[in-house]
Amino acid sequence: MAPQTERGFRKLRIIQTVLSLLVLALATALKVVVILYLQGKNDQLERAKVSNTALQLQNQILIQRISERDIVHGENLYYFSCGKRSWEAAEQFCVSRGSHLTSVTSVEEQNFLYKKANGTYYWIGLSNQNDSGWQWTDGTPYNEAKSKEFWAIGKPSSDNDNNCVHFWANTQKSWNNFLCIFSSQFICKWSCESSGMCRNI
Repeated sequence: MAPQTERGFRKLRIIQTVLSLLVLALATALKVVVILYLQGKNDQLERAKVSNTALQLQNQILIQRISERDIVHGENLYYFSCGKRSWEAAEQFCVSRGSHLTSVTSVEEQNFLYKKANGTYYWIGLSNQNDSGWQWTDGTPYNEAKSKEFWAIGKPSSDNDNNCVHFWANTQKSWNNFLCIFSSQFICKWSCESSGMCRNI
């Protein structure tokens, strides 16, 4: 065989070998890309599952909150807010829905409300605006003797700026007078008989 022909065959073999190696490298790279792509899809799927589980949990909490916000107790309907407002804004919210911030007329009602509040701050409808004495927004007469059972120890304080009342402890003696501009959750109250709202709960 002529030397030129032999050199030509050698070059051809080298080219074949290089091409084979390139094809093998490309196939390996493609395999790696496919594996990474599938892993990425699996990661996305796992993230979607986690996100879906979190969303379901949030929905359950929201449904529970909605079902717990409107409560009929005795002859009244109570709305326990999730959002927070100043005392005046909370009263305006209740009035816009045909009610007032809740009054407390008995030990039994106080026990129901403070247990439901469970230590969370909730505005109630008692205030001492313009030093006119303690008054309920719904017109219920304030009974100073009976209310002594409900004020927290050392309350009401004599601070002139603390003119609005909220629950602040998980105990019968749970009333605290505080700044009316403080943002707190709140409780609205309707009479079942006069409002007719309890039939829908």
